[in-house]
Amino acid sequence: MPNLSSKLIDYLKYQNNLKPNKCQINASKVIEDVIKKRNLNSLLLNFISKKYFGIYIHGPVGTGKSVLIKALHFVLPRSDFFHFSDFIFHLQFQTTKKNQKQFLKASKVILIDEFFINNLTNLIIFKKFLESLKNQIIVITSNKKPGNIYFDPVNKDVCEKLKKIMLKNFYEVKMVSNIDYRSRKKVNDKFFFFKDTESKKKQNLLRKKIASSSKVLTVNLKRRGYNFNIEGVYGNTLDINFEKLFKKNLVFQDFELISKKWKFIIIRDMPQINKNSEDLISRFISFIDVLYENKNILSLSTKVKLDKLYIGEKKVFEFKRTISRLKEIASNTYIEKYK
Repeated sequence: MPNLSSKLIDYLKYQNNLKPNKCQINASKVIEDVIKKRNLNSLLLNFISKKYFGIYIHGPVGTGKSVLIKALHFVLPRSDFFHFSDFIFHLQFQTTKKNQKQFLKASKVILIDEFFINNLTNLIIFKKFLESLKNQIIVITSNKKPGNIYFDPVNKDVCEKLKKIMLKNFYEVKMVSNIDYRSRKKVNDKFFFFKDTESKKKQNLLRKKIASSSKVLTVNLKRRGYNFNIEGVYGNTLDINFEKLFKKNLVFQDFELISKKWKFIIIRDMPQINKNSEDLISRFISFIDVLYENKNILSLSTKVKLDKLYIGEKKVFEFKRTISRLKEIASNTYIEKYK
């Protein structure tokens, strides 16, 4: 696959208006090298027990991993791109064994962004997926090292098996930077209000500017096996209180429906979340991931400063990524580009 790294770098420069950092340039070269070797050895690999091959890119938030893997999807033929949460949902609910085999055969390269296992069910599903692969290349991005994916003291054996698979079959690429590039952007103070006593008035004015209707509706949304109502709909805009939305038993795929239904989303009065409300922060993390991927425009008001939003214990690692993505979504650059 000649000049893959050059294509990646050019895409980052000219399509994303981004000056690639040293981490991204080095990772691009590694990806090209690994894919070339894989193609040369594909016939040999059919006859040995190692049926899968991957590249595992990891590093802190804001180092450019997601941008890189999305660029790879655009320049690489026969590649499929997934957010990890959506990928697991796809494997678990949306395919029969026959359809799953067809899905696996169709893709030469499978790209999985934001890989993060936080329960045993997802670990088992992903392990079975790896074991079912034939000749595909898997490229993964994550904030965690491949040897530190997930640990369950009750089910140590299955955790160790996945760890061994990852360490043996994935080429590790570290992306390290002292800079979170998202956090350097200026926050748009017409859309985001952190501990602002005037936030209600400001968000009311914002809704009048962006909403395609002044009439408020309640809309019923449906996904497989589940219906739920969404209040506060003003045409192309959803305007809803934080607790009204996130106290609903919603999952990643429900937020996908919301994201695709309404371009503009106003969330009001997000409180500080402590260890007694871990379910709320889990949903909020998924929600921000979805908005970020689909390029929605968000307005958020909070009762505390941004760095004080979460004081729980279980989701500290994940919430760092959410904060980074929030800073990107809140930036003037992002809002002007996608609104």
